Amino acid sequence: GMDDAQVRSAATDIFSYLVEYNPSMVREFVMQEAQQNDDDILLINLIIEHMICDTDPELGGAVLLMGLLRTLVDPENMLATANKTEKTEFLGFFYKHCMHVLTAPLLANTTEDKPSKDDFQTAQLLALILELLTFCVEHHTYHIKNYIINKDILRRVLVLMASKHAFLALCALRFKRKIIGLKDEFYNRYIMKSFLFEPVVKAFLNNGSRYNLMNSAIIEMFEFIRVEDIKSLTSHVIENYWKALEDVDYVQTFKGLKLRFEQQRERQDNPKLDSMRSILRNHRYRRDARTLEDEEEMWFNTDEDDMEDGEAVVPPSDKTKNDEDIMDPISKFMERKKLKESEEKEVLLKTNLSGRQSPSFKLSFSSGTKSNLTSQSSASNLSGSPGSPGSPGSPGSPGSVSKSTSQMAAITTKGGLVGLVDYPDDDEEDDEDEDKEETLPLSKKAKLESS
Repeated sequence: GMDDAQVRSAATDIFSYLVEYNPSMVREFVMQEAQQNDDDILLINLIIEHMICDTDPELGGAVLLMGLLRTLVDPENMLATANKTEKTEFLGFFYKHCMHVLTAPLLANTTEDKPSKDDFQTAQLLALILELLTFCVEHHTYHIKNYIINKDILRRVLVLMASKHAFLALCALRFKRKIIGLKDEFYNRYIMKSFLFEPVVKAFLNNGSRYNLMNSAIIEMFEFIRVEDIKSLTSHVIENYWKALEDVDYVQTFKGLKLRFEQQRERQDNPKLDSMRSILRNHRYRRDARTLEDEEEMWFNTDEDDMEDGEAVVPPSDKTKNDEDIMDPISKFMERKKLKESEEKEVLLKTNLSGRQSPSFKLSFSSGTKSNLTSQSSASNLSGSPGSPGSPGSPGSPGSVSKSTSQMAAITTKGGLVGLVDYPDDDEEDDEDEDKEETLPLSKKAKLESS
């Protein structure tokens, strides 16, 4: 508090070293001091007053003191105890005893629609205060929120948008941008209730078509609202300021905001459309991921040894067919197979009953039944043949028996059903077919004659 500049500068240096070395110790001292002394003589309030009353045109000392204040109110370097008492106690103390001293120049200079003092030194001081307030908005939670809303700080700050100093107007805009960036509905309701976009729109229109930092910063703020789809602010801006902004066509930000607003109205009028859009947005042109995983797992689990040569691998797309479509031809095939088996049984039954065999019906004979069939045929031929045994035309002749025996052997070696289709490349099958055609009518003739 001394008037000597050198002594005050030396004290500031010592205090800065203490804050950098152990800010918690300084906070503890300040809070203990508040229990014994008034707010006016508190150490931290003396620092704020020296910062405000800095006579240096460049505010060198004020910048240094502002950095110390920022370190003291930074929650990042506060002790993280179990209940975090240091942060709660010190921030409560600071907003109760010190914040009104810090914001006094701001409130005093923004009582009207434009700054009452707009000289360079005042603008620099207000810019420093706004910088610290912006830091508080970012790092403090309900303390700064309650203070801003109760004291109507944002409306006062936006008065500085009309300053002739562009850096001060940009500091005010940056302060509001930080508040909007939190996407806090308490802040949003406060902004809409007080129509706090009006100073920003006025500054944007007064800037005209000049492509400068002010123009870009204002457009970026509205673009953030559009991209983040802050519905309350989008509706507020379009409903109140669309006529002033609809002619801005060198960027698509404001038209995009209008489109967002119209989409919100459509969703409010037709909630089913909103749910359908969300479904399409989440599942557009995509199959169910689980189905794909199941198909891949089935394919990899299939052992290569289980697949026969020439077996076609069913593509995954075929699995997606309906089960009824797959089972339908299988059931038809099984019905035809059962019908065919029943017909074969009837033919076998008739053959056993009548002792005859149709020339067109061919059976497969196993080696076990070969001798029985041969003995039966020879017995029937010996008992029922009226011709001489040696005649070549008689069924009981040795040539006939040898032919039928060779036929049985040929059929037995084949195994399974004999095909009805003639293969021109196979000479043996052609010979066997000729023998069958010669033998079967002769045996039939012999049986008819015996009967």
